[in-house]
Amino acid sequence: LDCPNGELTRKKFIQVYRQFFPNGQAEAFCTHIFRTFDADNSGKIDFKEFLMAINITAKGNPEKKLKWAFKM
Repeated sequence: LDCPNGELTRKKFIQVYRQFFPNGQAEAFCTHIFRTFDADNSGKIDFKEFLMAINITAKGNPEKKLKWAFKM
């Protein structure tokens, strides 16, 4: 994954997702995930937003995970 400016666009996010799940419905799913990761609604996911989302999904307590999931 190459993001020299430190930001990931929705288009690039979908391209990366398709590499891991080629048979899935990437557009619809990625739109929801991207919108949730993009906390400041800039249209891009920066490194901080990405780390926050990964941290919550990997380590967050059940309450934080549910809040994050329903934000989608």
